[in-house]
Amino acid sequence: MLSRTGRASRNDAFRRGLGRRRSAVAGLAFCFALGLGCGGAGDGNSTGTGGSHQGGSGGATGAAGTTGAAGTTGASGAIGSAGTTGASGTTGSAGTTGAGGTTGGGGTTGAAGTGQAGTGGAAGAAGSIGGGGRGGESGGRGGTAATAGRGGSGTAGSGSGGSGTAGASGGVGGGAMMSAGCGRTPTLKNSPSATTFTYNTITSGGTSRQYILRWPDNYDKSRAYRLIIGLHGATGSGRDVARAPAYFGLFDLSQGSTIFIAPDAVGGLWSAASDTTFVSDILKAVEADLCIDLTRVELEGFSQGAAMSWTLACSLPGTFRAAVGHSGGGVANPPTCQPIAYMGSLGLQEGNGQNTQTDQFARFNGCTITTLPRAPTGGHVCTDYTGCPAGKPVRWCSYDGGHTPSPTDAGKSTSWMPSEVWPFLSQF
Repeated sequence: MLSRTGRASRNDAFRRGLGRRRSAVAGLAFCFALGLGCGGAGDGNSTGTGGSHQGGSGGATGAAGTTGAAGTTGASGAIGSAGTTGASGTTGSAGTTGAGGTTGGGGTTGAAGTGQAGTGGAAGAAGSIGGGGRGGESGGRGGTAATAGRGGSGTAGSGSGGSGTAGASGGVGGGAMMSAGCGRTPTLKNSPSATTFTYNTITSGGTSRQYILRWPDNYDKSRAYRLIIGLHGATGSGRDVARAPAYFGLFDLSQGSTIFIAPDAVGGLWSAASDTTFVSDILKAVEADLCIDLTRVELEGFSQGAAMSWTLACSLPGTFRAAVGHSGGGVANPPTCQPIAYMGSLGLQEGNGQNTQTDQFARFNGCTITTLPRAPTGGHVCTDYTGCPAGKPVRWCSYDGGHTPSPTDAGKSTSWMPSEVWPFLSQF
């Protein structure tokens, strides 16, 4: 047990130690208040530790660099994304307004001009041929004058700056030119087979005339069809053309794309003057009743019927797109003719050759006329003239055979002719 003196000494020592601790705590509090690193009271090592605290606190100052995080304000550079406003440059797509250049398609308005040209043809319908009835139908399609109007409209179309549509209205090319019969239920009589024939009757030149008409089994009144007129040989009739192989073998090959007509000549013999009027009258009636593409009306004939196709093609310019003639003769050759696509044929056993058949159309069209290949024994050969204008080819077929529209090569039972004629006519 300590004496009072010992206890006092111990208490003094305790109070001195406590005082030192309080002084140390107060010193640390002072240091933290200033943001400085201080060492605790003690030996030199503690002081050295204070130095390390100063280095560390300096790092804390670096933490102010987090103020630099305000650099994220630089993210306001995203404001630069307002540059997407530049995407309003898509407004430039209004340049598609330039597509209004398709307004240039209004050049088809020029087709109205072609109609006027046709009307001019109607004025000429006062011509002696008197087919002006067709002129009333389509602004100048009748007779010589009306069809001249039709051809004239084609010229106007080409002059309109190459508008294919306008050219079509001229009956020369381009899109279909639909007849007045489009959209109407037919009233004419159809002969739906190659064995049973029903004639249509028409008055032409004061005389009752007749013709056979055949349209596709699936005829559509809203579709414009090709029209081919088949002309029989001397002393024949429309039945010769309409019976199998129907229409010179083209009906089956046409696969529902074409309407066919087979007229009867009076007494079986064609007359250049009266039958030009007759065919014009047929066309007027058929085009008013059925849907015909007026830019694809074509001819095919045999013997005197081939020669009659020459007369029709040249007397009614602009009416027919193309013509085919087999062993033509018996009607005077036309002295002049507007260019037209033409294909002709003749057998070696008939004598002569291209000079009596196709050279005349090669001359009308401005083609180069040279001696073309002659058929080999038992065979045939078809050759195009060179130098013909675009869309107005002339083709010559020579074969080893006699007077027929359906020649066959040696050893063959079917004629090669339809397979030559159909590609020629259907290219237009």
